[in-house]
Amino acid sequence: MLEDEGHIDGKRIILPSTFIGGTRSILQLYQDAMALVKLYGKPSLFITMTANPRWPEIKDCLVSNQVPSDRPDIISRVFKMKLDTLIRDLTINKRLGTVKSYVYTIEFHKRGIPHAHIILILAKNSIPNKSSQINTLVCAEMPHPTQEKKLFELVTTTMLHSPCKEGLQCWTRFGCKYGYPKSYIPEKLICKDAYPAYRRREGHVFESCGVHLYK
Repeated sequence: MLEDEGHIDGKRIILPSTFIGGTRSILQLYQDAMALVKLYGKPSLFITMTANPRWPEIKDCLVSNQVPSDRPDIISRVFKMKLDTLIRDLTINKRLGTVKSYVYTIEFHKRGIPHAHIILILAKNSIPNKSSQINTLVCAEMPHPTQEKKLFELVTTTMLHSPCKEGLQCWTRFGCKYGYPKSYIPEKLICKDAYPAYRRREGHVFESCGVHLYK
């Protein structure tokens, strides 16, 4: 019969919003986030936290011949506990000021390591709006190799990509399409309608993959 053409065999099921990752679930979470923005104002800080397979809490749980990638369950559990601690430090302990509201999402890299994107809405008197205040929170510089030795080791071993050079996907005939390396900037520039220009002063030199990187 003509009226039966185009019908799909079986029964059509619409996943409810309680099904995590479904269309309705994602839409509901988005609407919840927009409701918070409408009530408390626009976000103040965007923070990313990534799991580190070298964490001792992960390595201590591995048996012989295992590597962290063999146990995504351990990685996820340790990451969630550390994320909860970070959220508590930010919201209850007010490490970066008074937090009026926050949202976060957890994603996974292709190799199975989770990371979280956190958005904080700060109280008006806690929002950093001067270059000097922002420089204490974020800058495009490596820590001092002797005065901040532990922090320097963490940054150089976990937060650096390979040097940008000809032949990579980001390379065009005009150079790096993302504009690296960035120019030196003594103080952070606050831009209303552009990407931020973080403080990057001349100073130390770090070698990565045989290339000298100037901080």
